[in-house]
Amino acid sequence: MLLFRPTGGAVVGYSTEGRKKLVLYWRLSDKATELPYPMTLEQAAEFAIGWLEHADYGQKPDHDGDNKKGWRLYCEDWGFVGDDYYAFAAVEPVWAMYGK
Repeated sequence: MLLFRPTGGAVVGYSTEGRKKLVLYWRLSDKATELPYPMTLEQAAEFAIGWLEHADYGQKPDHDGDNKKGWRLYCEDWGFVGDDYYAFAAVEPVWAMYGK
């Protein structure tokens, strides 16, 4: 997966779908909330980790093994998230399932 920011610049905004998904923006759009300062990718990663610590993971999966809190980082077609050209990455909390 390649996360692409056309400007190569900073992360300037975010949005959430409740506690289910954090979306990062390289330019503000109608859906984005402006960050207090432009962040580097490293700073935005720390922001995402902090967000994940409070995210809603839902119920643990019931299976023959163990579960641990994990996450999924992704972008979609053409490097967008959803239909927003300025959204370049999304983070979702997911359960990592370990079999026996």
